[in-house]
Amino acid sequence: MQCVELADGRSCPYRIQESDRARKIRIRLSAAEGMVVIVPAGAAPPRENLERLLRNKSRWIARHLHRFAQAGRAAQAGEVVLPECIDLPAINEHWEVRYADPDANQASTSTRVRVMTQGVLRVCGPESGRAEDRAQALRAWVRVKAAAVLPTWLAELARDLRMPFSRVTIRDQRSRWGSCSCHGRINLNCKLLFLPRSWTRYVLIHELCHTKIMNHGPDFWTLLTMHEPQAKCIRAEMRTAWRLMPTWLTSR
Repeated sequence: MQCVELADGRSCPYRIQESDRARKIRIRLSAAEGMVVIVPAGAAPPRENLERLLRNKSRWIARHLHRFAQAGRAAQAGEVVLPECIDLPAINEHWEVRYADPDANQASTSTRVRVMTQGVLRVCGPESGRAEDRAQALRAWVRVKAAAVLPTWLAELARDLRMPFSRVTIRDQRSRWGSCSCHGRINLNCKLLFLPRSWTRYVLIHELCHTKIMNHGPDFWTLLTMHEPQAKCIRAEMRTAWRLMPTWLTSR
């Protein structure tokens, strides 16, 4: 873990994460992970250049850290904290969230999320719209997004690993990342989008292996490790995975 000095005098720790999909350096900030600097795989810049970039972004970083602190206090008080941005590490997407001013003349009584352009969401709702209504609309958007990408990803892995399944369903579960029935029906949690890509891939392979072996015995782990050599390491890391979920996503 390295640190950078911010404009307000604070020192902020960060870690570097290489990504095969990254085309340029990107900073990811979250209350759970802190600051992660994503760099193209095999092209990490010299440390002095990286720290210069982070110092130039220090005011932006400081604002987000302040927002995280406010969100933490609000969460303790049981309040819904709406996001200014949504990071989906599993598919390497970053979305800015904009909230439309309430419109007293709006006929619709529901709150909706619209995609303005790639990377920009707009939350629209009636004048009486509550923060929880907006959070619920964002959760619905996450489920739709997951349904658009996770089944395709699962099907690609199933084809590559020669492990066919019968059906896939996207759900919003509170305690399980996925499941597989004896008939090869796989359920996936939409919150998988908020995990690191390698962790989500592990869950998909895990459930595909259950199409061959339904239990978690030695034969299952041998099969899983054959297709994902880092399975045991990822499994251990995922014990804290629920901490990566933003409060607006898990509030009800």
